[in-house]
Amino acid sequence: MKYGLYLVLFCVLISSSLWAQDASPAKKGTKDMVVLKSGEKIQGEILKYEQNKELVLRTTEGIEMAIPAEKVDKFFSGTRASLVKRLSMPQKPFLKAGSFYNNFALFVPFGAETIANSHTGFGFEYSAGVQLNSRLGVGLGTGINLMIGADRLVPVVAELRYYNNAARRHRAYVLLDGGYSIGWAADNTNDAYSVNGGFRIHPALGVVWNKAGNTHFSTELGFLHQRASIKEDYWETITWIKENKYQMNRWLFKIGLIF
Repeated sequence: MKYGLYLVLFCVLISSSLWAQDASPAKKGTKDMVVLKSGEKIQGEILKYEQNKELVLRTTEGIEMAIPAEKVDKFFSGTRASLVKRLSMPQKPFLKAGSFYNNFALFVPFGAETIANSHTGFGFEYSAGVQLNSRLGVGLGTGINLMIGADRLVPVVAELRYYNNAARRHRAYVLLDGGYSIGWAADNTNDAYSVNGGFRIHPALGVVWNKAGNTHFSTELGFLHQRASIKEDYWETITWIKENKYQMNRWLFKIGLIF
């Protein structure tokens, strides 16, 4: 009986030891997973990560590899990926304090009719500026606005851009620009006809969609208040001047590139 009890205790100790040996490596051997922007997934153990520099990973084959931070989309900690850690994405050049940005966008206005019974119209705008910090940018812009029939308006504006959290994959922003639009008549040979621009203000909300590289696609919805006038000077028996003043309030949808 005594030997039987010893045998049972011995078996329990052996089983506990074997279970501990199996359990310990499982914990130690927990795999991490790195997902690259190319879509490739690599499993192993993350040894080190330096923001804006590199991530060092030991693969399941025992190979240590250094992956540039700009190639990493995200990584998962643990075999079950129960803890998902967002990688602190390296800030893109146009989001770094002191860096310059360029924005080129095409827009389509919609809403109330404008001069010449134009329901839509179109145009493009370009702006360039500098990031004061990772969230706030200031710049100057211009473009061509074709919302008054064949005639054109050329805006000259100053703008403010405010982005949300820099750690976000896709960056939402608020835009406010204002300035003056210069009139540009399609028929420059007619001295009796002229187009005059006026004050404009344009608030908007947009999103910069993150992708690999330094050029980013953006979408934006805003509201434009634009003043303009058309002057017609005729000579018959007397000289008379007819001037139509306009205040255009249009919604603008923009698609563009920021780089």
